[in-house]
Amino acid sequence: MRNSLFVLSLLFLLAACASQGQKSADIEQRDLSDQKQAAAKEQDAEKQAKIAKEQEELKRQLDEQQRRQQSQSQPTDQAIVKPLPAAGVGGSQLKGDAWAQLKEPGSPLAKRSVYYDYNKYDIKEEYAPVIESHAKFLTEHTDFRIAVQGNCDDRGSREYNLALGQRRAESVKRAMVLSGVADKQIETVSFGAEKPVAFGQDEESWAKNRRADIVYPNEPQ
Repeated sequence: MRNSLFVLSLLFLLAACASQGQKSADIEQRDLSDQKQAAAKEQDAEKQAKIAKEQEELKRQLDEQQRRQQSQSQPTDQAIVKPLPAAGVGGSQLKGDAWAQLKEPGSPLAKRSVYYDYNKYDIKEEYAPVIESHAKFLTEHTDFRIAVQGNCDDRGSREYNLALGQRRAESVKRAMVLSGVADKQIETVSFGAEKPVAFGQDEESWAKNRRADIVYPNEPQ
């Protein structure tokens, strides 16, 4: 009888220990899951903070660049773009069909995009011939109108990219106006990062999207 009681007590004790062990394992598992979730939330918060910091730095750099240009003794237009040579705007009238001239292979008129460095909107020297050619065309065909469309890569906030794209479009317009084109012949618009031509997440793709496009709305296809 005593042996039976001893065996029953031992079985109850073993069962209690097993139950307690399972509870401890469950608690440990929950603690581990909570730790993983907390770590994931912390990493996500750090990532969002990093993105916000990068966007704020981009805005600060752009504002600083604009302040430097405004503080110079020259007008803001001259600080952003250099006036194109006067000799490039004069000369003989374009001959033949005007639309055909715009599509002539190898002609600067066939080039319709001006590309920019990262976070910049000043025109690089290499694109002066393109702007010069279109300015000459417009001064000789005053019934023609163009739209200059500013674009950005997809880094930065939507609001920031729209503002930067507008500055890029305006830089092309200012260069053409300084070269003699009537203000009313040029309309500017910004698409920000919403009109990409390349979709990769690398410098080659981003460089293709940092541009201002010269568009002749009524150009025949």
